[in-house]
Amino acid sequence: MSKKASAKSVPQAGAFLLILVLLGYLLLCPQTAADSARSGLVLWYHSVLPVIFPFLFLSSVMIRIVRAEDLPAPLIRPLTRLFGCSPYGAFAILAGILCGLPVGAKLTSDLYQEQKIERDEALRMIGFVNNLSPGFLLSYVAVGLLGLHKTAWYIPASVLGAALFYGWATYRFRTRLKCLAQRQQKHINNKTFAGKQGTAKMSPGPAPVPALGNALNDSIFDAMESALRLCAYILLFAILSGALMQAVPMANPCALLLVSSIEVTNGTRLLAQSALPFPLKYLSITALAAFGGFSALAQSIGIAHMDREFLIDYIKSRVKITLLAILFAAATLLLQNSIYK
Repeated sequence: MSKKASAKSVPQAGAFLLILVLLGYLLLCPQTAADSARSGLVLWYHSVLPVIFPFLFLSSVMIRIVRAEDLPAPLIRPLTRLFGCSPYGAFAILAGILCGLPVGAKLTSDLYQEQKIERDEALRMIGFVNNLSPGFLLSYVAVGLLGLHKTAWYIPASVLGAALFYGWATYRFRTRLKCLAQRQQKHINNKTFAGKQGTAKMSPGPAPVPALGNALNDSIFDAMESALRLCAYILLFAILSGALMQAVPMANPCALLLVSSIEVTNGTRLLAQSALPFPLKYLSITALAAFGGFSALAQSIGIAHMDREFLIDYIKSRVKITLLAILFAAATLLLQNSIYK
């Protein structure tokens, strides 16, 4: 028991130490901390809120009042076949890719809470549907930071391609394992297997559709709560990033990578303005864009209300997708000399 208690006290002690350091930073450098918080608030107000809030609201309304058969088949059916998901899961994939994080994680969690998708499907999807939007990757990262014009699509292709490939590969892998397990179980006991199959197909009936007025009110409240949570996360990590920039030498590559990994918008800018060679700069920016940074990680975990199992699966998925994105980006560097500027 003492070993378990000591193991649990380690992260608590680390969190307490981090809080003390941040409090000391706020007291010793109040102006710098205020500037960092102000920049985070401006980022949330001008860039995050106008994009995120409408979609959080509309997706929340959709989950409450729209049925699976009402979703557009030409958009949904190819995704269900490719990724082996339900129509609601296909909507989460499409919306998560187009709208950017943390919408994908939030939408997947809401669909699971509303019993629109099963837990296994939510666990499999939540890792690869939560990505930076194509618009951000194209306009801000590829063109704005790296100055890529003719080859700007390499960045979103590497980041989103890695996520989609991971989603497809995990579906194929899990389907193969499931089929193998079912064959083994059927060989052992056909009756038991049939009974389990019957219970697996049973699912709770659809929840009653609420009145439109109630759905709108609940969706507004839910979207406002999520937007305010995002604001708090962005402010906290903006202060943490400012503190690290004051404490560590930015000329050191390891320190540069550490500070850049805090928040993706400021982190990609720091990497692009650094003195790193272009290939290393390109790969580092792609990796950070695929991972999303620790701020986006905390936002996704908090706004999606992930439990321990969801958290472990999500972190594993993001690490694997980041490694795949690095491989895809390295392939573009090797195959296309025109990417060098």
